[in-house]
Amino acid sequence: MFGSIKLKLITWFLAVFTLVFVALGLFLHYELKEIVVGSVDDHLYSEITLLAGILAKEVEHGHVEEGLYEITEAASGEYAVSLSGHYYQIVDTTGKVLGRSPSLTLGDVSLPIPPISKDVIHINIKGPLSDIPHRSVSQTFTFDVVGEELDLTFQAADSLEPSYYVLRSFRNMILIALPILFLISIAGLYYITRYALLPLGIFSNKIGLITARSLNERVGEKDIDAELVPIAKSFNTMLSRLEKAFTRQREFLSDASHELRTPTAVIKSHCDITLRRDRSEDEYRDALGTIMKTSTKMTAIIERIIEVSRFESKIFHLKVVKLNLMDVLREAVALIEPFAHEQGVTLTLCDLDELHILADRERVSEVFVNIIENAVKYNRQGGKVDIAVNSIEDYVCVSVSDNGIGLHEDEKDKIFERFYRVDKSRGSVPGSGLGLPIVKAIVESHRGKIEVESEPDEGTTFKICLLKD
Repeated sequence: MFGSIKLKLITWFLAVFTLVFVALGLFLHYELKEIVVGSVDDHLYSEITLLAGILAKEVEHGHVEEGLYEITEAASGEYAVSLSGHYYQIVDTTGKVLGRSPSLTLGDVSLPIPPISKDVIHINIKGPLSDIPHRSVSQTFTFDVVGEELDLTFQAADSLEPSYYVLRSFRNMILIALPILFLISIAGLYYITRYALLPLGIFSNKIGLITARSLNERVGEKDIDAELVPIAKSFNTMLSRLEKAFTRQREFLSDASHELRTPTAVIKSHCDITLRRDRSEDEYRDALGTIMKTSTKMTAIIERIIEVSRFESKIFHLKVVKLNLMDVLREAVALIEPFAHEQGVTLTLCDLDELHILADRERVSEVFVNIIENAVKYNRQGGKVDIAVNSIEDYVCVSVSDNGIGLHEDEKDKIFERFYRVDKSRGSVPGSGLGLPIVKAIVESHRGKIEVESEPDEGTTFKICLLKD
């Protein structure tokens, strides 16, 4: 139901809109009611304090009854109109009405007797002879009449009908305005979301046109909205990675086919030639020997391909143990030394004390045998290979340096690609071009680092760093 971004935005907006406006309407209604009723209370309180002040002046001259009469009969305006909705009255402690406004006298009614209290009392009452709500304010004052205290309660009341009319008008305005704003907001939000999300549709169509055959195309980053630029950049980055992966896959298939084509052709040609006529036992043995040798080479290449794929896919298990790196290096040097002697290359190992690492002994041994063997193979007659070991922070770093053919700058990264071999060495030095990719995969699987520094015709240095124990 909520699978659409547009629907989610509209639903979220409407929910927030309704909640905010309803809460705001209730809050404003409450505040307006407090203000309106408060103004009525202030007016009524000023009336009773005025009446109490008038009577207090008369009491000072000993004219209590005259003061009450004056208050009762001298009222004018709305207080002089029968049941006008504006009233006042004065009662004693027994509840006897001593005076009231003409608006009550003419209607021959009285206000509900208020409680005696020195504090100001605000209450809602039903109006005289009607159910119209009125607001009443009362307070008891004490007067000194000839040495005696006289408590009189002054009460004033006004109809709340005008105040409620204001509140009803405000409420009706809110009830009318809210749906209108609601509908306008829905229309506006729909319009905005439709045109705001329109570029996504265009963007999606552009992406849909890109296929495996057009991975070189890119989504434009200049003519789209700013919010879509990060998406476009990320998608273009992904396309670059996919293009590189497809290119490497094609190169891999091409190189694998190239590497396997020759031994396959050798096997086929020997089979064809041998089967054309009857051969002697020695001839069959020679043919089968060649086929066997070539098959072994093919098997080795296929196994290396599978090994590289396992490392790159991380489908392998390391048997990590604590081992002395110097023992591994000594074994690797001892293994390569006969081959180095044949090539006229001198191996030198900087022998140090024990340096322990946590690693798979077989895999790490494979790394150094491969690196040292390459340093011998790609060296020159009478060359040398120096192996140095250093401890750098959390790593033990092994440097294997030779003074052989070296590498060009653009070849430093390519040598770790499958089947890549330096042009000047292809054909002259045996190999499948899979050794260094395996070395790199093994080192990285141990959370190590491998770096290469080289100058053409001057030599190459491989630096392998593995974590200490």
